[in-house]
Amino acid sequence: MIIFKLRRVAAAGIIFFAAIASLTAATPKHGWLKTKGAFLLNEKGNIVQLKGMSFYWSTESWPGYKYYNAGTVNSLVDSWKCTVLRAAYDRSSGWGGVKAVIDAAIAKGIYVIIDWHCHDAHNNPSQGINFFTDQAKAYKDYPNVIFEPYNEPIVAGQAVAEDGSLANAQKTWNAIKPYLTDVTKAIRNTGSKNLIILGTPYYCQHVGIAAGDQVVGSDGKPFENVAYAFHFYAASHGPDAYYVKDDGGGMEATYLDAAKTLIPVFVTEWGTTHRDGGEGGTHSYIDKTNTDWWFDNYINKFHISHCNWSVSDFQASSAFSGGTNPSQSGQIVQNYIKQTPDEFVPAWVTGQDGPAKDTVFSMPAPFHATSRFNRYYGTHAESASVVYGYRDKVDRRIPGSALSGYTILKITPSEEDNWVTYFIKPTAATKYIHLRYHAKEGKGTVEILLNGTKAGQAVLASDTTWSYAVVPLDIAAGSKTDTLKFNFVNTTGTSYLIEWFELTNSADPPVTPVDPGVIAARNFFYHHRRPVLLSRTGNRLSVSLPASHPYTAYSVTAVDGRTVKTGALNGKITDIMVNNLSNGIWLFRIEGHGTAELLKAVVSGR
Repeated sequence: MIIFKLRRVAAAGIIFFAAIASLTAATPKHGWLKTKGAFLLNEKGNIVQLKGMSFYWSTESWPGYKYYNAGTVNSLVDSWKCTVLRAAYDRSSGWGGVKAVIDAAIAKGIYVIIDWHCHDAHNNPSQGINFFTDQAKAYKDYPNVIFEPYNEPIVAGQAVAEDGSLANAQKTWNAIKPYLTDVTKAIRNTGSKNLIILGTPYYCQHVGIAAGDQVVGSDGKPFENVAYAFHFYAASHGPDAYYVKDDGGGMEATYLDAAKTLIPVFVTEWGTTHRDGGEGGTHSYIDKTNTDWWFDNYINKFHISHCNWSVSDFQASSAFSGGTNPSQSGQIVQNYIKQTPDEFVPAWVTGQDGPAKDTVFSMPAPFHATSRFNRYYGTHAESASVVYGYRDKVDRRIPGSALSGYTILKITPSEEDNWVTYFIKPTAATKYIHLRYHAKEGKGTVEILLNGTKAGQAVLASDTTWSYAVVPLDIAAGSKTDTLKFNFVNTTGTSYLIEWFELTNSADPPVTPVDPGVIAARNFFYHHRRPVLLSRTGNRLSVSLPASHPYTAYSVTAVDGRTVKTGALNGKITDIMVNNLSNGIWLFRIEGHGTAELLKAVVSGR
């Protein structure tokens, strides 16, 4: 619960309890959880959104403790349809109830978060490290169990950090990150791969700071299967929250914006009320409108897992109103917990429409890699224009580009999945696939999948020119549609380019084809040639081209190699002018389809 006073609990005499090995266990629906990019995934690799409740502090003398039992767990699973519960262990009291919740959750086949429920864990790091080491040893074989080593960090060198500014939050992160690093290492050193949720500064609001400075292992890479906590209370947080005018704030959504697409976020605590939960009855308003806003714009939109505060019956934020009857807040919360689905096929599997969409192409035939793919995923596999110097001068097979520039498939380094697919219907059996590529600025591997099964790969070697990659690929003829997929992995350098691919029965690179259109253009030029005229006036060069010509580009270069101007040409452009040249010798080059002219001019005055 986000409150602005620190609940002090006795730290002395804490006993670390391990689980009993003979637990009755049921494997949860989603199996072992893992993380990828900004998402929490299940064993199948699909995005999963867990939905449930957080118990109140486990302090035995407090009113929420009476719910720490198997009966409550069973009711929350059976009636509320919770798939995750959070046990808020206060470190000095109530472990027996916490253990009862853990055991009951495991027996019911749902997930349970063991929450080290404090605001100052980093001040005595050995307590948390020792506790979670024991819990990790006890539960490392149980996919149900999730570890949360720090609830709502607020300390930044003073007793309580009242200032929620970005600067103060950064100080808090600097102070707590060593503890979070050490406790994560300790958990992993036991062999546990259980999900870990790490607290973030200022009552788990500044999750963006963690996104920009993740907790990393000894290898310098972010730990696997680690998410970061974000908390919100609908009546206090967000631009239209009911109490924003009284309490200030409203910026919390921007903190989440800075993280939601970068790291896995888990809302381990949220409420419909004021940030104090309606404690003392002074803030009792339940903000359903802003609750809906948070879920519509963030929680459900980005499939973020969540636990509501709290399993109790004495506050406005409590889920119950006497016994286990849903309170006003609880009725709102139930609606969001019961919503389906909770499993989503990720975009990197489904992709999105490419230029060809649902078109099926007959094969074998040379195919333009960038204009005919059906689906794609990733921002680093993209259609891109090619500068003249990188265009293929030998074996260009791009329809409609005989006289103009063209685009290719550009692959740039990325930790994300990047792929394209082509829907093909083979009219003849083939044994190989040829790729035409350019890897001067970078290189990588193209994994080739046929109908979802990897059939081969091409490792693209660095080269200063366009090259061929030949990969064995058996494709049978038939009436069915096959899916040919290219995965782009292990990319290095700036980028590499793929122009076209071809299915064939030849293991040898193709003989360079001669485009009939190019031959016609050359013959026309040679039979109807008129001179290219170069003239100079002061520091200006003018070039006049014949009314019909095959040229596609020009450049103006000094003798020291400096190129000051380039441009594309077509048959309609007959005059080129270059102004403001300095004194010296200038080379004017025009070229296209194997034809080139090199003209020299001397600029010697203004």
